[in-house]
Amino acid sequence: MARSNRVLAGPRRPLDLILVCAVVAVAALLPVYFPSSPLSWIFGFAAVFFCPGYAIVAALLPGRREILAQSFMFRREERIFNISMLERSALAVGLSATAVALVTTIMTRGLWDLTSLSVSLVLIVITFTASVVALYRRSRLPPGDQFSIELPSLEKRPFSRAEKGVMALIVASIVLLGVVGITALQADRAGQPYSELYIAGADGQLEHLPSYLVTGQQGMIRVTAVNHLGKPADYTLYISLGQASTYYTFDPGQPVPLSPGYGWSTSFTLADEGQFERTLSIVITTPGQWTVLLRLVGPEGTESMEAWLPITVS
Repeated sequence: MARSNRVLAGPRRPLDLILVCAVVAVAALLPVYFPSSPLSWIFGFAAVFFCPGYAIVAALLPGRREILAQSFMFRREERIFNISMLERSALAVGLSATAVALVTTIMTRGLWDLTSLSVSLVLIVITFTASVVALYRRSRLPPGDQFSIELPSLEKRPFSRAEKGVMALIVASIVLLGVVGITALQADRAGQPYSELYIAGADGQLEHLPSYLVTGQQGMIRVTAVNHLGKPADYTLYISLGQASTYYTFDPGQPVPLSPGYGWSTSFTLADEGQFERTLSIVITTPGQWTVLLRLVGPEGTESMEAWLPITVS
């Protein structure tokens, strides 16, 4: 007696929606607890380029078959089309890319800072909301018309040798691609060490960097340095008006007086992926048009980084 097909997801078993929601949730948590794990890249890729789109497709097409109307013809005809899993997956990738691009574009217009946390929250909101809508729309359909994923019974139609060979080739290719991808990610991180230096206003906004000061007035600059060398490292931060021949040690918590000819320096140690962030208060004592030069020097053999800030002092 032949067994019926095995239902992987279907009426009262929204395992596909649970899976995409779980992937998005794991992708949001992995960078917090395991920031250097290759799994964060794998889950993050799926969370960005597949899961939100799949949930949206499930909300738009909740049934096994959908009625598509030819609205632009004189004679309106409605036809029922079967939507295959492959077509759903293709739509999911396209809708995910479109939705994420649209949301990030809106976020970069100043409505919300574009960070890993904000992007994760947006992905969670889109995926979970669309999944709830899909679950509701599926429940409104008759059980026979609801979307389902079925695994054909092997007793009904055993796989031929050619089909088994193709399946084995696909599985081997996926495993090989995963191994190569993980190895490449790890090699890239170890083979291209670097450091970061960037400046912003006291509130972290580039547009709030000081550009005009009165003699003796304090200007606030937030300086951030990040270590991506793969190991702890010692750094020295130099600050001066243009190039200077003499440097003195300064306390980042105290105002830094800047004058032509000499500058100031401070040293610190950062762990791997560690970050140095200080808001420096600079005071320029000579009127004129100046360029504040900040230079970060790491361990021997690493490239130094520079940042410039033009300031007019009256």
